[in-house]
Amino acid sequence: MRLAEKLKEKRTTPYKEVAEKFGVTAQYVGKIARGQRVPKRNSGKAMKVLCELEKMCNEANKN
Repeated sequence: MRLAEKLKEKRTTPYKEVAEKFGVTAQYVGKIARGQRVPKRNSGKAMKVLCELEKMCNEANKN
Protein backbone atom coordinates (compact mmCIF):
# COMPACT_ATOMS: atom_id res chain seq x y z
CA MET A 1 0.00 0.00 0.00
CA ARG A 2 1.35 3.39 -0.96
CA LEU A 3 1.85 6.17 1.54
CA ALA A 4 -0.92 8.33 0.06
CA GLU A 5 -3.43 5.50 0.42
CA LYS A 6 -2.46 4.96 4.05
CA LEU A 7 -2.88 8.64 4.87
CA LYS A 8 -6.19 8.85 3.06
CA GLU A 9 -7.41 5.84 5.01
CA LYS A 10 -6.71 7.43 8.40
CA ARG A 11 -7.73 11.04 7.79
CA THR A 12 -11.25 12.25 7.24
CA THR A 13 -12.73 15.63 6.51
CA PRO A 14 -15.53 17.18 8.57
CA TYR A 15 -17.85 16.67 5.59
CA LYS A 16 -16.96 12.99 5.46
CA GLU A 17 -17.54 12.56 9.20
CA VAL A 18 -21.00 14.14 8.94
CA ALA A 19 -21.78 12.11 5.83
CA GLU A 20 -20.96 8.82 7.57
CA LYS A 21 -23.01 9.82 10.60
CA PHE A 22 -26.17 10.44 8.55
CA GLY A 23 -25.70 7.94 5.72
CA VAL A 24 -25.18 10.43 2.90
CA THR A 25 -22.24 11.36 0.67
CA ALA A 26 -19.62 13.99 1.44
CA GLN A 27 -20.62 15.77 -1.77
CA TYR A 28 -24.20 16.06 -0.47
CA VAL A 29 -22.92 17.53 2.80
CA GLY A 30 -20.81 20.01 0.82
CA LYS A 31 -23.81 21.15 -1.20
CA ILE A 32 -25.78 21.76 1.98
CA ALA A 33 -22.84 23.66 3.51
CA ARG A 34 -22.51 25.88 0.43
CA GLY A 35 -26.26 26.51 0.24
CA GLN A 36 -26.71 24.71 -3.07
CA ARG A 37 -29.22 22.39 -1.39
CA VAL A 38 -31.73 23.75 1.07
CA PRO A 39 -33.55 21.50 3.56
CA LYS A 40 -37.27 21.35 2.76
CA ARG A 41 -38.47 19.34 5.76
CA ASN A 42 -37.63 19.91 9.39
CA SER A 43 -37.30 16.20 10.02
CA GLY A 44 -35.31 15.28 6.91
CA LYS A 45 -31.68 14.26 6.56
CA ALA A 46 -30.71 17.58 5.03
CA MET A 47 -31.91 19.47 8.11
CA LYS A 48 -30.04 17.08 10.39
CA VAL A 49 -26.88 17.57 8.34
CA LEU A 50 -27.29 21.35 8.44
CA CYS A 51 -27.80 21.33 12.21
CA GLU A 52 -24.70 19.17 12.68
CA LEU A 53 -22.61 21.53 10.53
CA GLU A 54 -23.87 24.53 12.50
CA LYS A 55 -23.05 22.73 15.75
CA MET A 56 -19.52 22.01 14.51
CA CYS A 57 -19.04 25.68 13.59
CA ASN A 58 -20.27 26.85 16.98
CA GLU A 59 -17.91 24.46 18.76
CA ALA A 60 -14.99 25.63 16.63
CA ASN A 61 -15.76 29.29 17.40
CA LYS A 62 -15.76 28.62 21.15
CA ASN A 63 -12.19 27.30 21.04
